[in-house]
Amino acid sequence: MNIVAKIWQSAVIASMVVAPLAWAKVTIYLCGDSTMQDWNAGYYPKQGQGQDFHFWFDPAKATVVNRGQGGMSLGGGGKDKNGNTAVGYYDMFFKKGCSNGNCIAEKLQAGDYVVIQFGINDNNYSTEDFFKSNMKKMVDDVRAKGANPIIMSPIRRLYYDSPTQIHNSYRGYPALNQQLAKDLNVPFIDMSEMVANYMISVGEQYAAQFIFNYATSAEYSTIQSGKDQTDQVHLQMNGANAFGRIITEQMRAHSDSVVKKLGDYMAPMYQVAVKVSPEGAAEATSINAYYPQGMTVMLKTIPKSGKKFLGWYDGNGNKVGASSRSEVKSPYIHTFVMGNAATQYTAVYEGGSAQKYEGDGAALKAFPITTPKSLDDVTFIPFTPMEGTEQIDVKVDKDIKKFFDAYKPDTGLGTSDTNWAHTGLGFFNVANEMNSFASYKMKFPGAGNVTLAVRYANGGNSNRTFNAYLDHDYIVNAPPTGGWENWDTAYVVMDAPLGEAELKFISLTSDGAPNIDAFGFSIDGVCRVSEGCADTIETIAMPRSTVAAAGAKLRGNVLALSRDADVSVFDMRGRLVVRKAIVAGEVDLSKMVRTAGLYRVVVRSGSEKFNANWIKVKN
Repeated sequence: MNIVAKIWQSAVIASMVVAPLAWAKVTIYLCGDSTMQDWNAGYYPKQGQGQDFHFWFDPAKATVVNRGQGGMSLGGGGKDKNGNTAVGYYDMFFKKGCSNGNCIAEKLQAGDYVVIQFGINDNNYSTEDFFKSNMKKMVDDVRAKGANPIIMSPIRRLYYDSPTQIHNSYRGYPALNQQLAKDLNVPFIDMSEMVANYMISVGEQYAAQFIFNYATSAEYSTIQSGKDQTDQVHLQMNGANAFGRIITEQMRAHSDSVVKKLGDYMAPMYQVAVKVSPEGAAEATSINAYYPQGMTVMLKTIPKSGKKFLGWYDGNGNKVGASSRSEVKSPYIHTFVMGNAATQYTAVYEGGSAQKYEGDGAALKAFPITTPKSLDDVTFIPFTPMEGTEQIDVKVDKDIKKFFDAYKPDTGLGTSDTNWAHTGLGFFNVANEMNSFASYKMKFPGAGNVTLAVRYANGGNSNRTFNAYLDHDYIVNAPPTGGWENWDTAYVVMDAPLGEAELKFISLTSDGAPNIDAFGFSIDGVCRVSEGCADTIETIAMPRSTVAAAGAKLRGNVLALSRDADVSVFDMRGRLVVRKAIVAGEVDLSKMVRTAGLYRVVVRSGSEKFNANWIKVKN
């Protein structure tokens, strides 16, 4: 393996948050689809490219705000295969006065950056004309604020035509992004080509098991038994951070000086070398890669048949302890939070021994500028048929285990009514306007595909298409039922997380969504939070060195401070929830926020600061 490839290649994390810091000089907004977005921690190890992107940057110089949104096309306005009209990202999340609120265009400051990556969903929910029109509007809006647009082509799907050819699953959209960048004079990053080169370099088995979201219940406690993941579109934590690394490398070496300037805002990077002892004992093992401090690293090895794995050993020759991620079950996987020095780990098999790290631990000073297309020591073993894989459509399971009354949503835009025949206490009449909704907080027993059934009535003359949103858009048809007293059931397969998530039914027409009487799922153990799910707090551990330096410790949901400090809490969208000056002692973080979810806690004490990430989960 050549040395450039070794320095460049990759390896993982948890569902973290992006939080703007008051002293940041520029803000980098990431706009994209589900391959970019922050995924609920219950989906672990699934992760978007933007989820950990903030770790690559020095928080004193740049803030990263990930506004990736699952299921989104950029253009919208086009028709899907069932004739449904989709609303695009530009109208919902970006333009001034956008329909979803918290509009990006209204937040931009001169000097900010906006990274735009779409095309995967536009393949189904848009047209090239709509895509072109909205890309131009978006670029114009960014420049009107004195900010800097960057266009990126979409990543590839796990689809090998041959060992050296990755299928272009998204028709003309990668090329269209490149052409628009040229026509609009916008800097371009060709992630489609870079990811294809990366996939060729590591081979199909590695791409599936270490990059895309192929994961099993034997590996992770989040995944339901029998619901193993074979996701050819989305990424697991390791892949998301590998692709984030590629993006930063392209920024560092970009021909556009404004984009290249982002290299000056990046944090120090530290190499993690990975060895296998004895050599040849593993079918596949995490490859060498570098990481910034604070990012979670995943190490994984797959034994060859008949080989006994003894464990992971650190650079001092010691067997490692428990993974930093409690969701990890497999002994072949180890996760840890990257420190501020380069290091080495060894996957030790019977007959082997740990190899000690002999480097100086220094940060890297040089970075690759291209991704290798092939590596001399990579042997291609077909993981899928040579003609290429096909995206799997999971079949609808109409054996619904439990229904929930839709009468009283947790929040909604509409009315709870009883004037038509119904089950339960009544039904919810979603308001007759675009983006009206009904929202229900649910808790799921594990990550995996599940069928959602929605009992609805549509007394109108046209299809009242609606979005069943669960960390991703799922477009559902609701054809006329012949009267408001007539009920039918619509089904859609969705990807559920472990733990709490918000299920929203959102109208996609000016007539609103249909009346919703009840909804249910094809698995047991689903709970509606308002009907009696208990509260607990789960904490993501902070690096010990960082905690000690700040004179603070996080135990469960209690933050213990050895001296007075300023504590700020930011939500998933980077909005400041609360900020307090706290005297030395203990503060219960759950008392500072009212809504369950993932938050970023920033603690400052004089000139010292540290970031603590924690999750409030309802069980």
